[in-house]
Amino acid sequence: MASAKLLLFTALVAVMAANCSAGLLESFFFPAVMTEFYNGAPTKEGYRFNIDEPNGSKREEMAVIMNPGTADEQVVVMGTYSTYDEKTDTDTVTMYTADKDGYKARYQIKNRKLSAGALKSAAG
Repeated sequence: MASAKLLLFTALVAVMAANCSAGLLESFFFPAVMTEFYNGAPTKEGYRFNIDEPNGSKREEMAVIMNPGTADEQVVVMGTYSTYDEKTDTDTVTMYTADKDGYKARYQIKNRKLSAGALKSAAG
């Protein structure tokens, strides 16, 4: 009796799977990539892409193959990304390079609010 129930259940699942549309299955197993804020393109030397998110975060990146076809061939990736924190009213900008020597990042933090000293000096 248990094997008959298992067989019936398996058959029911198979029929349901066969009747599902391919779009439904694809959206369940393969999540869609939002391309509204994304722009990417291959180039002759590598690739280039950028992302501008609605929250103000941005990322730009470019990769280039240096010395192609030689023993010194390497991929160099350069880019920046910035984020904005509403709580602290602060922008953070990070510039980075990745190559055969590793990942190197430089960052800058900018507070959008003006200090009291800056307001006094601007007022004269």
